[in-house]
Amino acid sequence: MNGTTSAGFTVWFTGMSGAGKSTLAAGLANRLRRLGKTVEVLDGGEAEQFLNVAHGQNKDERNLEARKLAWVCRLVTRGGGIVLQAAVESPYKETRDEARRQIGRFAEVFVECPIETLIHRDKTGRFKKALAGELKNLVGISEPYEPPQHPEVIVDTSKTTVDEAVEHILGQLVAQRLIDPTVAAMKGRPKISARGKPTPAPPRKAPTPEKIRPVKLRKTVKLHKKAAPKHRAAARTARVEPRRAAAGGKRKR
Repeated sequence: MNGTTSAGFTVWFTGMSGAGKSTLAAGLANRLRRLGKTVEVLDGGEAEQFLNVAHGQNKDERNLEARKLAWVCRLVTRGGGIVLQAAVESPYKETRDEARRQIGRFAEVFVECPIETLIHRDKTGRFKKALAGELKNLVGISEPYEPPQHPEVIVDTSKTTVDEAVEHILGQLVAQRLIDPTVAAMKGRPKISARGKPTPAPPRKAPTPEKIRPVKLRKTVKLHKKAAPKHRAAARTARVEPRRAAAGGKRKR
């Protein structure tokens, strides 16, 4: 798939009910968020409440639901965002191909799972009722499911763990040039050091004996002691007498 690695894209999960679409979408969203990506997930109550999906009872209604979700995915992708669609089975190839054409940057993930495993996982008993003919609108049993012919990713949830499947999907997104490989290689967000924090200097090595220079000691300078007060008085008298003699003798008292 062509395109730059900086634009948005859509990951479209398709598969029968109980195959693990929602679980994988949640796991992939968490993985992408740890890489610093902003991700929207179309699944569960919000998509059901605001878009009125996951209630289709026949082909036309299910195709209409898929077209609603494709419209939302196209808007998010066009705005540079990442959106994961796992709200409906989207069992018909025609609407999945239509979504691919409209969205452009699109990766289809086929979540595969054997019927036996789906029956074992089902706590509501819908699969047993559909197999017994009591439920008329279960996709894959009483209604057809058309598997993708050339999806970007195939995941068999009966053979892989959630973490293994998520890493496989991530690898295929890199192969399709939807995610930068250098970003995908990170396990989490890079740590940012505090601004202005000084870098500690490396410890200084002790000098080797041959590099130690001998220290020359300076000569001790002896300080003269201050003269006693009577010595200072005698010194002043000795300086004054010659001036008195020059002036003509002693001072009159």
